[in-house]
Amino acid sequence: MFRRRGNNFGNDDEPMPSYPMHQSNKTKNNGMSKPSLFAYRYTTKGVVIFRAIVAVVILLCILWGCLIIKIARDISNDGGGNRLPRGLIVRPKIERHRFGNKLRQRIKRLELRLEGKSPMLDVNQMESPVLVFTFKRADYFERAMWKLYENHPAQKYVQQKSNLQERHDIGRTIGAPIIISQDGDDPEVKAVIEAYREAFEINLGIPLYRIEHYRPPEDKQEEVQIDSWDIDPKPYQDLARHYGWALEQTFSGAAYDLDTQHDRHISKPPLPQRVVILEEDIEIATDFFSLMNATADILDSDDTLLAVSGYNDNGKTQHVADSKRLVRSDFFPGLGWMMPRRVWDGVESHPNTALKNNWAPNGFWDDWIREPNIRLGRQVLRPEVSRTFHFGNIHGVSQNDVKHDLNQILLDRVGVQWEKEDLSYLKPEWFAESYWGRVSNAKLVSTEADAKFYIAHSDVRLVYNSLSHFETLAFNFDIMADEKAGIVRTGYEGIVEVRYGKGEFILFLTPPYVSEGSPPSTFGKKAWTNVDKTTLLQSFGLSIPSEEDWQMNW
Repeated sequence: MFRRRGNNFGNDDEPMPSYPMHQSNKTKNNGMSKPSLFAYRYTTKGVVIFRAIVAVVILLCILWGCLIIKIARDISNDGGGNRLPRGLIVRPKIERHRFGNKLRQRIKRLELRLEGKSPMLDVNQMESPVLVFTFKRADYFERAMWKLYENHPAQKYVQQKSNLQERHDIGRTIGAPIIISQDGDDPEVKAVIEAYREAFEINLGIPLYRIEHYRPPEDKQEEVQIDSWDIDPKPYQDLARHYGWALEQTFSGAAYDLDTQHDRHISKPPLPQRVVILEEDIEIATDFFSLMNATADILDSDDTLLAVSGYNDNGKTQHVADSKRLVRSDFFPGLGWMMPRRVWDGVESHPNTALKNNWAPNGFWDDWIREPNIRLGRQVLRPEVSRTFHFGNIHGVSQNDVKHDLNQILLDRVGVQWEKEDLSYLKPEWFAESYWGRVSNAKLVSTEADAKFYIAHSDVRLVYNSLSHFETLAFNFDIMADEKAGIVRTGYEGIVEVRYGKGEFILFLTPPYVSEGSPPSTFGKKAWTNVDKTTLLQSFGLSIPSEEDWQMNW
């Protein structure tokens, strides 16, 4: 295209470049000889990048705007505009994607700046951790963790104290810190752990540590040789190895060095004096930690005790009634229990009795603890009404062999302030004397029919003459029939009790030695003695089982 320039620009026939249609009138009319640099580079790479940056900035602004709206909604009620009360306990959301989890953490930190956060618990109060074992059942584990979070003693201080900074007067806190021992690295379980780490550390000021027990591939796992059983021993062996490793990491304090990824600054807790032990399929009652706290000093000072448990193996709904009653038992139940340091490390007077010295070499760690040379006559405190409920009926180690019984155990819903209860009756001498008096004075009957009739009006005593006889009675009264090393489940000196029909009175199943006279000199006084099964059964006046019966039981 040719245009003529004005007279001031020389040759009238000089060709001129054509300008883009969007060129400004000013450019056209002022007679410039060259086009704008911007016009030439309008579609260049630099302009594309610039526009992309602008778009990203706009997108980020929109995203942050959405986050601010989300935070505002979390802080307010559903349309009410008022802040949620501090006492409201919200179940943590499980974010199973790493990006989503990181995003939630950033949101939570921003929320904390607006709301304020609970102060961390005084490190000197964290000498009684709760150790939770988990493997790969993330759904069960989340349910257990929710009840642990909901019923943790720190909740009441967050809800009730107007000045949350004043937490130095709380004293000992049973269940702090939280230690999660994961067998392997299942990602769904790890997602649950991270969600509850945020909940405990930010909302309650309780540190949560994750430790990972190495689980070798199936084809590389070492097989432990044991006697022939009718169940697969391998899951029990794996669990026993995990238990022993995690307990040592906890009591030694090494667990606090294995995990340093926290949402807040965490001071290293002192060495534990006692440890509360839970599993991924155990639900705790509202007063579980209150029970552990109230019995901690008893457990520490009474070396005739092995542990405190929150579980009653015969705690079915129709067999229990008194939510405030605790008893001593020779049978170790596990399933939500507390062990003192002296049991794990041993005591000076009995240096070879430390559980850590040769932990469950053949697997079956709970049965190993029940062996006479391990238990050594020491007893367990347990409630009449269970404070724990075992709900894991799928893919569990026990392979559902007691599913029917576990599902019927009553979990206490009353809630007791155990710290206000007088528990002096649990001293070994006082309990033995009181218990013998009640059992020996119970009405002696000779048949099951009579027992079921008279139990409505008084305590009743029914004698069993052998372990096989006890098994028959247990079946007829719908209670646990098994025994270990001569100790029947839940038994105290061979005596098993149930409130048949959930009444006021108790049915006692007793060995022949129980009478209306004075108790034997060793009644309730067998601590630190290694009594084998045959000797124990003879002292109870029971017939010795045949070799066939012996193999059938254990």
